[in-house]
Amino acid sequence: MSVSDDLKEKLRQLAPDLVPVLDQPDAGAKLMEILPKKYTPVQAAGGEELKTWDTSGLFLQSTGRYHEALAVHWGHYRHLLSGQSGSTRIHKGFPLVRISDCFRSIGFPVHTKRYLMLTLCEDAIQGKGTVSPQTTGVYFRLVWGGLNDLELHRYAHELYELAQKMPEEALFPEALLQRLDDDWITEFPSQNEASFYLTNPNYVHHLIAKLGDGSGEALELIAEYLMSCMAGCRTRRRLRSGSTDYDVVCAMEGFDIDFRSELGRHFVCECKDWKTPADFSVMAKFCRVLDSTKSRFGILFSKKGISGEGRKKDAALEQLKIFQDRGIIIVVLNLDDLKKVAGGTNLIALLRREYEEVRLDLRGSV
Repeated sequence: MSVSDDLKEKLRQLAPDLVPVLDQPDAGAKLMEILPKKYTPVQAAGGEELKTWDTSGLFLQSTGRYHEALAVHWGHYRHLLSGQSGSTRIHKGFPLVRISDCFRSIGFPVHTKRYLMLTLCEDAIQGKGTVSPQTTGVYFRLVWGGLNDLELHRYAHELYELAQKMPEEALFPEALLQRLDDDWITEFPSQNEASFYLTNPNYVHHLIAKLGDGSGEALELIAEYLMSCMAGCRTRRRLRSGSTDYDVVCAMEGFDIDFRSELGRHFVCECKDWKTPADFSVMAKFCRVLDSTKSRFGILFSKKGISGEGRKKDAALEQLKIFQDRGIIIVVLNLDDLKKVAGGTNLIALLRREYEEVRLDLRGSV
């Protein structure tokens, strides 16, 4: 009996009503209609209900339908997230490690590692800072994948300490991973991975709800998180030079096949969580920052966008002049753009469009 036959038989014992769905050409889509209605998040977190959801995805993996399996496991993860509230968390390690396995199968090394680290976040909390090779599958996946034993245990300890200090943020493993060092990132994106983009909408909306608190940190976290989800983009937040504070610094690794090859090795993101649009002075100052770092590209995350009403010194006109005079392109992303990305818009495609609008002066064209 094949692996797929074994999994189908297992599912027949757990939920016989799902078996007829498995061999249908749109099985992934149909499973994602059925499973969230069939089980509550609490049910889907353990017992036979968890096994049912997990086995459904594993069956699709066993038959080589990795993208459908990815959708099923991703839906499982989102469903568990939706059941969390306050500081009450649900363990989400199972779907996260399956997501990583799917990415490995389709040749996405950066995403494979990222979702293993997100799994480590969950397992470190559950294990109170320890991760045992006897009790969790993430250990051998990470160690056999190149992360040494000492580093893994150091990360597990740091993640648990972070979760204790910030229990609300610890509901999202992405929030914990953002606060670790980035030494675990050792992979370069594959060619097929370059245009793929996936974010956790629940986490992005969680951060959007914190905008306007006066600290500016929420927008910086959003900016860093959205950029870090781009395979090959290494990010660091709140850095300081001798003369300048950098909100988010990005380093591109492994890209030479699309518009990102023109961005240069490093670029900077500036964040303005203001009640009004960023004005001429913000654009001019950001240009000087980019100029001082010899960067050809920068992203201005401004909640209300930029001023642009035809005045000689509005930010939109300055944005165009900066490119014409200095060859520096500044892309602006506002709150609507952030919501679009949270809703599934590919940030890479969005940046490409904004990049071309500035470079080719396409704004206002038909």
